[in-house]
Amino acid sequence: MAKSSNLTEDDASTAILGQNMAIGEAQVSLAGVAPVPAKAPGSSVPSAPVVLSPAQPSTTTTAPTSSVDVTVPNKSGPVVFSLVVTDNLGVKSQPAYATVNIQSPPVAVLVAAPATVTTGGAITLSGSGSTSSGSIASYTFSLVPAAG
Repeated sequence: MAKSSNLTEDDASTAILGQNMAIGEAQVSLAGVAPVPAKAPGSSVPSAPVVLSPAQPSTTTTAPTSSVDVTVPNKSGPVVFSLVVTDNLGVKSQPAYATVNIQSPPVAVLVAAPATVTTGGAITLSGSGSTSSGSIASYTFSLVPAAG
């Protein structure tokens, strides 16, 4: 179709959301790819993460801001995000999707042997029964001060 001086062609908006990823923390950054820079002069990026929940499942930014930091609900497993962009003519894109796998936190299991010991006696502390959906990088053993 040829363009005339009074009519311009407008391609439909395109939404692109990052690739599927796995993270160990429940804060993620979502970025929509747009023809404008993510941080143009005078743009405002939210200073704190937005919490998305069933009560507030979406948030909208105004161009040129094309990304948002979100904190997802306290759950583990896959969380699916979608992005729809709207151009200056009000045309909406098809949704783009990204799946983020929220890892569950490690579970610490502490065993002390023996369970009873005399003053000055040796105690062996073991965290070998602890589990993680990733791999355990360290064990920190601490003496909890007595209340009182």
